[in-house]
Amino acid sequence: MKTFSILILASLFSSLAFADDAAPKPHPQNLGGIQSKDGATLSGVIRFKGVKPAPKPIADIAGNAFCKSCYKDKQLPTQDTIRFGKNGDDDTLQNVLVYVSKGLEGKTFDPPKDHVLLDQVGCVYVPHVVAVMAGQTLDVRNSDATLHNVMANPRQNPPFNFGMSEQNGIVPKIFNKPEFKLNVRCFMHPWMSGYVHVLPHPFFAVTGEDGTFKITGLPPGQYELAVLHETSLFQPTPATATIELTAGETKQQDFTFQPREKK
Repeated sequence: MKTFSILILASLFSSLAFADDAAPKPHPQNLGGIQSKDGATLSGVIRFKGVKPAPKPIADIAGNAFCKSCYKDKQLPTQDTIRFGKNGDDDTLQNVLVYVSKGLEGKTFDPPKDHVLLDQVGCVYVPHVVAVMAGQTLDVRNSDATLHNVMANPRQNPPFNFGMSEQNGIVPKIFNKPEFKLNVRCFMHPWMSGYVHVLPHPFFAVTGEDGTFKITGLPPGQYELAVLHETSLFQPTPATATIELTAGETKQQDFTFQPREKK
């Protein structure tokens, strides 16, 4: 098998001709919560303050003819590129996990019956970040007309490594133990990288293109709300938020990420 070489450019580029016409198709936002007549709702916006890291391109995607054809003469940004807003030019932040970190102790919930989709489109994972409850089904789909190999070495769940040669084929996965930042990769295309967060309850969401989140069906009570981005270079303000909710109430809590101060 031909060895693929990924050259990541060390310098930052302020303007790059990325493949907008071949960009991954948007998927429904990964919203969280349950349906409950008396349940409360938490929503908000995740913003970014400070100098935005510039996108970095993958220097060589020519190892696979199909992947190269998706982007023609344009450049594909690395999958660890930070995504800002719908067009990349506003102050909202995509791919942030928002979840209840305290206040549900002693409560149990059945895993949602709805499946969550992690797709492979244009030789990247779409969405880049998804979240599921332990016991909930994650459908891994290959929308590309090329072979992908999906693999991960979780810390709390069993490792997996399987090929997907059939276009539109789906492999269901269930994770039984909670785990943050489960990194999914592709052996065939080393630049492909996505994240799965596995939560012990259904009260979480992942911010979409507009940086918003919404968590529904929370029982009345006091909760701590936390946020998590895949990079450790950012820090949120506030770090966590304590919120009191009554039956049927809706509250908003925003967070702002900024570059972490160097010590």
